[in-house]
This record gives sequence, structure tokens and C-alpha cells, in this order.
Amino acid sequence: MTYTSGSSVDLQRRTDTLKARADSVFDYEWLFQLLWDEFRNDVKQPLNTFCDSLRHQCEKRFVWAFIESHRSSLKEILDMRNGLFEDEDFGIMLFEERERLIEEFSSMHLSLRWAHVNRGMNKKKPSDSWRTFAANLDFNRPEGEQQLRRFLYLLDKICLITSLLTDRATDIGLEVNLVKYKRARLQLKPRPVNEPPRDILVKAISQCRDLFTRQTAWAVVYSLCREDYSVEDNKSQFERYAQELLSDPELSDFPQGCPNGTIQSAETGKNGSGRFFRQPSSTWTINNGYEWAINLMAKLRQAINVLEIEKRANEQKEIYKLSQKGF
Repeated sequence: MTYTSGSSVDLQRRTDTLKARADSVFDYEWLFQLLWDEFRNDVKQPLNTFCDSLRHQCEKRFVWAFIESHRSSLKEILDMRNGLFEDEDFGIMLFEERERLIEEFSSMHLSLRWAHVNRGMNKKKPSDSWRTFAANLDFNRPEGEQQLRRFLYLLDKICLITSLLTDRATDIGLEVNLVKYKRARLQLKPRPVNEPPRDILVKAISQCRDLFTRQTAWAVVYSLCREDYSVEDNKSQFERYAQELLSDPELSDFPQGCPNGTIQSAETGKNGSGRFFRQPSSTWTINNGYEWAINLMAKLRQAINVLEIEKRANEQKEIYKLSQKGF
């Protein structure tokens, strides 16, 4: 699996992964709302106090820069639509523009650190990951501030295009005919990225939530991803990936988290009883594997198989519907 947050992942694979997962990755409206509330609380301070803190605190300067960049690229997108020729499709043009922007975005060092910014599992207490990102920003050099502004511009435009391509942008009064775009995406064969389809994995885990009776159950998911999707054997990167999966709304009330050290703890077990996790799952029975782990692996694979069949069937239905419309 290619984890977008892993600094060891080569640029091309990281770029391919971001492109493949763009519809789910580039949705930061929740962060805008969070930072907007932060900003409104700050401006209640006396003006002199606020301006002084803005000059000296990276967090506050990042909050302002993020809010300032929010939907700053909307005019460019409107200009793109107004400049279309009759034989050009706006949806496909947006998709191609997003692909180009992701190329530049993923090449920036800030994108590696941004991969750690997440909503968190507790909606009542949002993650402070954005503060960690902001704390290390370089506002002392003009180049550092310019890089941040370019980064936030790219992020804003990619997110705005994504919201249009996924019908999430319902409040900006811009309608996009996505028929040709959807047909093109269905027929597109993306570059393989050695990663389980995120939506399917999330649904499969959710369906098996009753079998996640302990944190170490995530070691089963780790084994499944390595065996069935040829992911890297890197425990810490998988744990970050699992934490990202847990931020999905479908897993908002999931009973077990996957903090750092979970996989190592599972593979050790009490008196070395978890060593079977290091072996292929087909040998867990003869290696004294836990019954609950063997059962969970079987249930996860069964759920994934059914979900993949359903997904392929829905894609075929979509293509049929589009063909009936003459596309």
C-alpha cells in the first residue's frame, strides 16, 4: 500500500495515490468551519492584542492564510466554464485540471506534512493536527510565506474542483453536467497503487465492527492488506493509514482505535502468543492463531468480495444508463 503520509514513498507513487483517492482526500470544508470559529474568537480581542498575536503566532497566521485562500480560486473556475468551446466538456476539463494541480501539489514538501492533518474520530473534540502543521511553518522568510500561499491556493482549487465533481458544492450556484465525466471515469483504468479501495475497506470494517473486540484486531486488517493488496510491511505507516480510515463518518463510533504500537503489540501478544500474525493467514490455524482473528479475517474477506461484486454491478448499470441517454 502506498500511504500518502510516508516520507519514504516515492513522488510518482504518492501522486498516483492522491489522484486515485482525490474524491475522498480533498474535502476540507470541516477544517474551514473549525478555523473560522477559531478566527471569530480571536477577533473578539482588542485590535492591538489581536494584531500583535497575529505577528508572533504561527497558528494565528496560518488560520488567517487558510481563511483568506478559501474559495479564492472560484473566479478562475468560472472563467474556465465561460471560456469553453461548444465541443468541450466542463466536467472532463475540471478533472484534467485537477490531475495537473495534484502533480504540483504532491511535489511540495508541505503536502507530506499536510497528510497528517485529519479531522479526528471525536467530532465534539476536533483533532489538533492542524496546529502541529502550523507550528512548523516558516513565516520568517518571504520564501516560506510564498510557498504556503501557493500550497493553500493549490489545496483550495483542488478541493473546489473536487466538490464540483462529487456534487458537494451545493452553495455556490454553479451546476456542472457530469454525464460525460462519469462515463469517462467508469471506463478509465487508473494506475495501480497497491491500496485497497478505501470505500470498500471502510464498509467491510464497519460491517464486521462487532468482531473488533480489541485494538489488536487491526493486526488482522494489516495482514489482509499485505496479503491481498501487496502493501508495504511497515507497521507505523499502516497505523497512520488506519487512523485516517477511522476518521471516515461511517466509522465515527467504531469501538476500537489503532494508536501507534498496536500492530507490534498484537504480534507480540501475551508470552509471544501473537507471533502467528507474522505468518501467512492460511497457516494461522496450524500456528495456534487466535480463533477470533481467523474468524475476523474470513468475515472481512467475505464482506470485501460481496462489496466488490456490488460495485462492479453498479458500474455496469451506470454505463448502461448513460448509453441509453446516447453517450
